[in-house]
Formats: sequence, structure tokens, C-alpha cells
Amino acid sequence: MTKDFNHTPLPEELRAEKGTAQGSDERYRELFENCRDAIYVHDLGGRYILVNKAAEQLSGYQREEILGKHYSNFIAPRHLKEARENFCRKLDVPTETTYEAEVVCRNGARIPVEVSSRMIYENGEAVGVQGTVRDITERKRAQEILQTYSHRLIEAQEAERQNIAQELDDEITHVLSELRDKLTSLQNETESTRPQSRVVEAIETVDDALVRIRDLSLDLRTSQLGELGLAAALRWYVTRYTMRSGIAAEVIGDSAMGTLPHDVETACFRITQEALANTARHSRATKATVQIERRNGQLHLAVHDNGIGFNSRKLLDGATAARVPGLRGMQERALAIRGQIEINSRPGSGTDIILDVPLS
Repeated sequence: MTKDFNHTPLPEELRAEKGTAQGSDERYRELFENCRDAIYVHDLGGRYILVNKAAEQLSGYQREEILGKHYSNFIAPRHLKEARENFCRKLDVPTETTYEAEVVCRNGARIPVEVSSRMIYENGEAVGVQGTVRDITERKRAQEILQTYSHRLIEAQEAERQNIAQELDDEITHVLSELRDKLTSLQNETESTRPQSRVVEAIETVDDALVRIRDLSLDLRTSQLGELGLAAALRWYVTRYTMRSGIAAEVIGDSAMGTLPHDVETACFRITQEALANTARHSRATKATVQIERRNGQLHLAVHDNGIGFNSRKLLDGATAARVPGLRGMQERALAIRGQIEINSRPGSGTDIILDVPLS
């Protein structure tokens, strides 16, 4: 099965088109051999019949050690399922597929790569697959750095929320309480009906302000997570949300989530807060649900409302972070915990916020 590269003809799709000069085959061979990305061709059985010099440099294997071997020998086991699915997809539909994987090198190291491939044909018959493999180590490193900074920024935001909540409790609530006491004392000392009515109105205003500040302080804190756990904290929040907004909301799913990382709990809690806040502000919804459960080694969170909806794709694709800070904030929080979030909405169809977080 092993073939000598120098005597193996290039597949029809890699050759020059009819009518070109006889040297075209050599020029294509030179481009193939000197490309910075690894290039390969394997047959329909998945065994390599052509590789270039970059494939040797990437994997650490000599060409003779690669040719004739199945691609599964060089891909990390956890990526094999996706590799097979992409192979089958090309058999069903003549399309190019792209996915990320890890190449297992001769020295045991694993290099993150992006694989792009397509079916090749001769006389209209599929004969194999031709693809390129690009080392994305630097891209991954940049993503990890960005993720680290994003995580730190979110941690700083959480710390600032706690400070503001403490300030509200210690200072502003204290001042308003003193003002209320003085107004009550003034009410008791005043005999005239008209001044008393104004004092009563002032006391009611202060009472309303105190309630709002306490609600804001509670929303800023995440102490309920440590005391109750994520599922119970969400139920506590949703009960208060229904009372304040008039939207019938409920939490469905696992009551006992078990131990979860603090940053995962915090992100899920904040994303739910933001999603329900948007529902109350914009959706005209009458119902909302928060679903939470463990599923296939992941934490699954879904927030749904039956509101008027919006064009989520158009809004997210065309808007800056300043225009949709809440939606972008949810995406950043998901990124910081290595989660995948989907924001799906259409006019007249409500809104779904779906988050999946790996728990390994």
C-alpha cells in the first residue's frame, strides 16, 4: 500500500487542467512539497498515499512512516469521532469540511491543528480525500491569554459588585433609615393635617427607596450561591423576579447539582439574571423558564421566554459591544468558563439563551 512520493502521480484534481504546458505537473508538485501547511491525500479507506515535507516537520515522522498508515494513528483519540463524521459528511455531500483536532507527534507531544479537506474525484468517481493541516498553536495560545484576561476582568467586576453592595448597605441604607426616623418624629410632632400628609408621602418615598436599594444590593451579591448552591439560588432569585416583574417564571431541572466550581456557578447565575432582566425590559413576555441540569458531563442552562423576540443574528452580527452590552456580557462570561452559549430569537418566537459548560 505504501507508495514512493516521487513516483506517485498526483490525483486528477491536483494536476494541471487540460491544455496547460507539460511542466504544470512539476510546478504543482513543487507547490505541494514546499507549502508551509501540511498537505495530505488519503484513499477512501483512510490510508495516506501522499504527504508533503511540512507533514513530516509537523508530526516528527518520516514520510515512509506515514504513507500507508490510517489517519487514526496520527489524531488524538478524543478527536477521532469528529474526524470520521467529517469524512462521512464529504461522502454524502461534496463539500469542504473544517474542524480542529490534535496531531499526535512521534515524541508523544500533541499539537493543535485546523484540518480542512475535500473529496477528490477521477472520472466523476470519488477516489480519496485531499486536505491541509495548519498548526494553530499560536492561535490557541492567544485565545487562552484572551480567556485569562477575560476571566480576570469578570472576577474584578464581581469584586466591584460586592463592594458596591456593601456600600449601599453600610452608607446609603443607613442615611435613608435615619431620614425616615426623622420624618416619623416630625410626623408625630406635627398637628396640622396638610404637613402630616406630606410627611407621610415622604416616608412612603423613603420606604420605596429602601426596598429598591435592598433589592439592588441583593442582586449585586452572590452570597446566595455559597449558602444555597446554584439551583436553590436560582429558585430564590426567580421567585423574587416574578414578584417584581409580574412575569410568571420558574426553574425546572436538577434540585441537587452537587459541587460546582465557584466561577461556573457565578457565571450561570449572572447569565440568568441578565437574560431575565432583558425579558422584563424588552420582551413583553408573560412566562419565562430557567432549565438547569447535568448532561453528558456538562452543565446545561437554558432560559426561555414567550415574548415578542428579536432578530438575534442580525443584532449580534452587526452590533458593537456598546450597543448590546448585556448580550456581549453573557458571551464573555461563557467564554471565561470555557462554555458555549447560543442566543436564539426571532420576531414573534420568544427568546432562548442556551449555555453548555464542560465540568471536567
